Amino acid sequence: MLPSRCAFVSAIIAAHQGSGRRLCLPARHLQCRADAVDAWLRSHALDNLQELEFYFCCAKHCDPELVIEALLPPPASIFRFSSTLRAATISNCYLVDDMVETLRFPHLRKLALMCVKISEVSLHNIISGCPGLECLLLSTISSIRCHRINSTTLRSIGIRSSSEQLIIEDAPMLERLLYLEMNMQMQILVISAPKLETLGCIPEKYTDSKIVFGSTVIQGLRIDSLATVVRTVKILSIHMLFFDQDMVIDLMRCFPCLEKLYAKEKSWPWDGNPWHRKNWDLLTSLDFRLKTIVLRCYHGTRLQAHFATFFVQNARMLESMILEVESCDYNGDFFEKQHEMLQMENRASRGARLSFTTGCHHDVSGIMHVDDLDLADPFACRC
Repeated sequence: MLPSRCAFVSAIIAAHQGSGRRLCLPARHLQCRADAVDAWLRSHALDNLQELEFYFCCAKHCDPELVIEALLPPPASIFRFSSTLRAATISNCYLVDDMVETLRFPHLRKLALMCVKISEVSLHNIISGCPGLECLLLSTISSIRCHRINSTTLRSIGIRSSSEQLIIEDAPMLERLLYLEMNMQMQILVISAPKLETLGCIPEKYTDSKIVFGSTVIQGLRIDSLATVVRTVKILSIHMLFFDQDMVIDLMRCFPCLEKLYAKEKSWPWDGNPWHRKNWDLLTSLDFRLKTIVLRCYHGTRLQAHFATFFVQNARMLESMILEVESCDYNGDFFEKQHEMLQMENRASRGARLSFTTGCHHDVSGIMHVDDLDLADPFACRC
């Protein structure tokens, strides 16, 4: 921000009548314009601030991990609103232990920490100091190998991190657990989250990553051990190398009450025949509760059509199958051909409808704001 712009911001804050409710600034000013930021934050016009956002925009081709190592602490005035804040996004700074040790945010409902350096102890102190926290976004957090979550109020967690572990020890109200971007070897252990309904997006390509529910282990997207079923999960999003019925059937055995499935294939569809029907004998015993299936990056290949047809003919409660296609395929001829290939006249659910939409490339990996964690279905296209 140029000096003249800093003066302009100072003038706006100084001229503001009454109490300011929300302040939103680029996070880079915490490093390069710390004195100006400190002066703004100390203004009486912001005494009862409810929303504070220092948003992070990483420069193109810039490694966030390298940026984090050079970060400085923010001015102490950044926390003078702890008693009034309802939502906070803190980015691009080093939160030292002494600065956050005694912090309390009695009214904070939404918190995002993005591209920050912080210790595991300090992160725990911040979370425990927010008795009403409902949404937590952790993005590119340095110096922490393991995130431990203990909160009686959290409803949504979004994580984009290079940490090795995420442990949900006790989260009785947690409804949404979103992996915005996973470490290739990240292990996620869910010990207690009895209300978890929304999960994803789980990538198949990271075969060394694990998600553990009790004694059930999901490695990549494959069930390594199925000893505990998770009946609360109703919405699941997955990224697959190719649409694989066996893999989805295994996941449905793990999540037997699944109602909504988002499946995305890699950009270049493969048209081989990988399904060996290992679960063919289970089909009669499986209770398909799927109501909505969204297939992304759908090109109408033989394998993709075979995958979609399987659910059309076996999901008796299916209400909607949505195929996200490229704009060149969004035409009547393509629609008619897919109706024929998917054998919609033989659908198991007479109320099931097939619809098409052009791919908007919506993905939870694009979530950069804590407000997005509050959506009932964060995977749904909102274009």
